[in-house]
Amino acid sequence: MLALITLASAFAQPRAPGLVHPTEVRGIYNWVRTTGDAERAFPFYRDVLGIELARSPFAGPAAANAPAEQIRTKSAARSDPLVANLTNTPGARFRTVFTHASNTPFGLELSEFFDIPRSERAANPWDPGAAKLIFRVRDLTAVIAGLRTRATPVVTLGGGPLDTPAGRSLLVRDPDGSLVQLTQASAAEIAGAKSDGQIVDTAIWISVADMQAALAFYSGLLGFTVHEARAATAAELRLNGLAGGELLETRTTIPGTAVSVVLASFRVPAGRVPSPNAFRWRIQDVGAPQFQLEVTGLDALLERTTRAGYRFLSVDANPIERPFGRFVFAIDPNGVLVEFVEPAR
Repeated sequence: MLALITLASAFAQPRAPGLVHPTEVRGIYNWVRTTGDAERAFPFYRDVLGIELARSPFAGPAAANAPAEQIRTKSAARSDPLVANLTNTPGARFRTVFTHASNTPFGLELSEFFDIPRSERAANPWDPGAAKLIFRVRDLTAVIAGLRTRATPVVTLGGGPLDTPAGRSLLVRDPDGSLVQLTQASAAEIAGAKSDGQIVDTAIWISVADMQAALAFYSGLLGFTVHEARAATAAELRLNGLAGGELLETRTTIPGTAVSVVLASFRVPAGRVPSPNAFRWRIQDVGAPQFQLEVTGLDALLERTTRAGYRFLSVDANPIERPFGRFVFAIDPNGVLVEFVEPAR
């Protein structure tokens, strides 16, 4: 206990800058990750976790006789000048795969880009800009059995689940090498779940180089609510592939939702594992993590984002316009891509 108190004191509770404006963020449409092969990636989530294909949140209700959702073939992927400007991917073709997880109030989207150079470096949890989805599941034993049939790579030291303060947990890699944490849900969580399905809750986790800088963006600029900061236990370090070091996690929530976004800051023992290697994500890079946030007052938010010195992915920081809304990509201090979406009124 003394070690934990000392570690928590060393990190000190971060304080985000005081908000002097109404937050423009109102929710989240999708958490998006770029894949190297949608036909390879999606079956992992479907077969292991029961995640299903879904319609785009901007497509409206499906007709009664509409065919089941399918993954567009690679040959059917097309370029789009508006998307090229939005994502700074001139000449590229792309496709998107929308999915839904049980008891998850936002979509999980896979995007894939063709005819453009891309990186395929798999992230370590301590690399700034690394991200993972945390799935709390009904039956971790059954999920692990499914993982073993697929020879899924395990990040957690020892290769099996560990008891952590959040519950028995395991960290693995999906077919693209992206990080996925699986945690046994509590009996109370399972009893309170609104729908059937293996997934009881889903949270987002991001590794950051500087907690204060990350909070300035997510809380100071976007109005995320900051909750507790806590020092990780030795089991949680091992969960993330580390036999030593330090980890501070600060939990936040997205305005208008109860969706948790955990910001994680590591101190890694020198020489024991690869040194932290910060990402500068391009959207076409395999594993690139992306928020798709619902906002109001987009022009005011863009002006404040620019004034604060944050970078944009979209060409000239100009939103593209669709009949259903305006879209633009900013970049957080750790390279994570953050799409602001102002829906049409």
